[in-house]
Amino acid sequence: MPISFSGLASGLDSAAIVNSLMGVERIPLQRLQSQNSALTSKSRVVDQLSSALAALKTASDNLSTSGEFLSYAGSVSNDSAAKVTTTGDSVPGVYEVEVTALARAQRTYSVPFADADADLSASAQTLSLTIDGTTTDIAVPANASLREVAAAINGSGAAASAGILFDGTQYRLQVVGRNSGADNGITFADTGLGLGLEVPANTVQTATNAALTVDGFPVTHASNLIDDVLPGTTLELKAQTTAPIEVQIKADPAGVKVKLTAFVDAYNAVARLIQAQSGVGKGAETLNGDSTVRTIEQGLGRLISSPIPGLVGGGASSLQLADLGIQTQRDGTLTLDAEDLDGALAADFARAATYFAGDGTNAGMSGLMSDLIDGYTDSVDGLLTTRKKGLADVIKANSDTIEDKESYLERYEQSLKQQYAALEQVMSELQSQQSYLAQFLNSR
Repeated sequence: MPISFSGLASGLDSAAIVNSLMGVERIPLQRLQSQNSALTSKSRVVDQLSSALAALKTASDNLSTSGEFLSYAGSVSNDSAAKVTTTGDSVPGVYEVEVTALARAQRTYSVPFADADADLSASAQTLSLTIDGTTTDIAVPANASLREVAAAINGSGAAASAGILFDGTQYRLQVVGRNSGADNGITFADTGLGLGLEVPANTVQTATNAALTVDGFPVTHASNLIDDVLPGTTLELKAQTTAPIEVQIKADPAGVKVKLTAFVDAYNAVARLIQAQSGVGKGAETLNGDSTVRTIEQGLGRLISSPIPGLVGGGASSLQLADLGIQTQRDGTLTLDAEDLDGALAADFARAATYFAGDGTNAGMSGLMSDLIDGYTDSVDGLLTTRKKGLADVIKANSDTIEDKESYLERYEQSLKQQYAALEQVMSELQSQQSYLAQFLNSR
């Protein structure tokens, strides 16, 4: 049961004395708790820095090949007839294209049936579909309906899909090839279902190739998405043409600028996070003065501002990001000078990719940045991983000490209360004895 004492006997405010003594004893505990709070804040900053570096690595990796770095824009004089999609591997050029036929998939219907749910055959049958040399045999159980045959086709894995068409009075099974092109025509055979899919007249659309000419050269293709005629470029055919249409592919400096801006923004996010950790007045909850932060700041700064090892330009001059208009500011952040970038792209559009993608022998900025960041964020022995583990170890050690200290303080407080309670008991007894003696002496 709780120990209580009033101080009436001793005249002391025993509770206040105990509280004061406990306050002194709690000072080391409070210091540890405050330290753990600061260490937890530091650990969160390490996580934020790791995330920012990972985002920078992604932005850098997105420029790691010439195809990813460069941008090209495509246009079509008649966008209802075709659409052009470019990549960084496209080649500039102007082409005359005529579309004489679109690629189509086969569409075949069965003979009509009055009821889509009626039994087709009293015995089990087999429906076979042969597409591009592959035959799929579909087992149709006895008493299966037209709807069940459609479901069996869709679940067979054949390169075709099936559905039911109702024209208002009758039902037909529809089978459509999943792929266009003459090689993807479908031949049918069934052992007694009576669907009539094999009847030529029931095929309302045959599987055909796309046919077009590019600058007068004939091209056929199984699909309307043609990605192997113009390098790095996909041409999507939409309609036949009655006259040549013009397809133009040209360099897109604005697209390159968007990609480089994303890189600069990601780098600046890291730089500003580092800046927020250092300087006069920064508290213990920051990484102010932390060697890990200094190492990262210095490593990134050197990489960004130095010539790229092994890469040379005209006249054997070294290549550096400043040639693309990327400059380091006094606060460690980067800026992108659009005029300098435009000049570099105008001088040699394809060559500009070398700064980030490298030349095939020497790594560019993307490879160097990726390696550097991996050294900071590797999940096993990365610099930040090691730093966070160190913080976690100190927090754990402090937490163990705090737990032990709290247990000690609880025992110590109980001991103090018992001592003062005993003191009050003794003082009370002495006062009673004093009163008795006084009465005895007065009675003499």
